[in-house]
Amino acid sequence: MADIRFLSRGLVTFLVFLVLLVGGFATVTWLVGPTMVSLALDDERRETPFYLVHLLDAPDASGYFQRFGPLLREEQGQLLWRGGLRALHAGRSEDELTDMALIGFDAGAGLVQMLTSSAYRQLTDSTRPLLLGTPQAPGPIAQDETLVLWLLEASEERTAAELEPLAATAGAYNGQLIWSTPVVVLDGDRPWNYVLLLAFPDGEAVTRWLEDPGTGTDRALGRRHYLSDAMLELRAG
Repeated sequence: MADIRFLSRGLVTFLVFLVLLVGGFATVTWLVGPTMVSLALDDERRETPFYLVHLLDAPDASGYFQRFGPLLREEQGQLLWRGGLRALHAGRSEDELTDMALIGFDAGAGLVQMLTSSAYRQLTDSTRPLLLGTPQAPGPIAQDETLVLWLLEASEERTAAELEPLAATAGAYNGQLIWSTPVVVLDGDRPWNYVLLLAFPDGEAVTRWLEDPGTGTDRALGRRHYLSDAMLELRAG
């Protein structure tokens, strides 16, 4: 009888441990999101490069990035490009995100470390950025280029890629498609799951591309491939 009682106590202890383990995992998932948990647990993604589209709507973006910079450097992150909003060509008023930074990490583990740190939580306590992540690297970007960031809520990943021929028409205006990739939302509450990024020599070239009747027609036809979109024109600086 004593052995049975001992086994029962052991079983209860084990069950309590499982409940605490599941509860702790659920708490972590709620705090950082299922995508971050998946990234943290995936050995391959943790050890390979990872890239961020960091979007921010804040009156003092410079002050934010002065505090953000040390967090980035501590985890071997690199600022690839940063610029401000020149115009919103598609989307809603809440999509007027005033600042964008492209960030690369040598390993996904560095991103996880940064986003789960107390310093990052303090920084974003009052100013929450929108972070979109992907393991796919962008093409080369010159610091003085004007970028068009096309954020898409695609019904399927493959359908967003079908918009690439439209983006390729930018070549007539000295623009080029430098990034076409599915993304996941790591922080924020937007629906975007695909990004197209185009580079132009200046804002005038962007305007000519968008005012081309063929571009407008192709954009209208392309809407069958996505549920919503936002198109931000960004100047370096």
